Amino acid sequence: MAHIFLADGSTPRLRLFPRSKQARAGSARGSTDGGPSPARRRKLPPMSLALFDAPPDGDTLDTPAERLAVKVTELCLLNRNNAAIVKRMPELGIRDWWLASGCLFQTVWNLRSGRPAEKGIIDYDVCYFSDDPSWEAEDEVIRTAAILFADLAVNVQMRNQARVHLWYPEKFGVAYPPLTTAGEGVLRYPCAAQAIGLKRTGEDFIDIYAPFGLGDVWDVVARPNRAMPLAQVYADKTARWQKEWDKLVVYQWGMSDITEAPKA
Repeated sequence: MAHIFLADGSTPRLRLFPRSKQARAGSARGSTDGGPSPARRRKLPPMSLALFDAPPDGDTLDTPAERLAVKVTELCLLNRNNAAIVKRMPELGIRDWWLASGCLFQTVWNLRSGRPAEKGIIDYDVCYFSDDPSWEAEDEVIRTAAILFADLAVNVQMRNQARVHLWYPEKFGVAYPPLTTAGEGVLRYPCAAQAIGLKRTGEDFIDIYAPFGLGDVWDVVARPNRAMPLAQVYADKTARWQKEWDKLVVYQWGMSDITEAPKA
């Protein structure tokens, strides 16, 4: 497991979710030094995404997916707003959350295109999950977060994923299934590159969630994710993105080379 060097001097380990097949196979075979296999190590309480098992403690596998995750995470955190949000979010006491979507992949696109890290980024989206689906509870989180991030000159949008199905049909005209985790919300963005999440888990870990992998994020590619029938939303977003990132490669919604949502 790689370490990420942060501006405050800490060096948390990076955990990639979901783990690649290569990494899972390697873990199943056990360590190369004759020590106990990860399957026999003491199991810790889950600290991250409920949809996937956490990487085993002490895992040192070095796969292409994990190496790319390190590079993407390092670029994401060069955006000072991303770094501040990831560092401060645990202060809200929310266990299941991800800083997600545009503020992450667009930071990478910016830096890969020779642009300032923060250029063209409209929102900093935080997907979180709380069992209380009331507007009053979400509003309290929004107001508390506004104080926490008051010194950042950006729009930090807090959205309880337990409430999305209540307002989504009216806004977008399509039904939306009730969700049970913050990660399920990330899975339903209309573009595969949008499906990326980053968070700090305790003092020891930086977690990155990439259900479609990170290739499109790194290569500046927009590819449809048809988990939801959002062809027009996808078309509108990619048209705007192409004005910002002229090297962006866009796969149209109806093309055969598309991305289907992973099964949770």
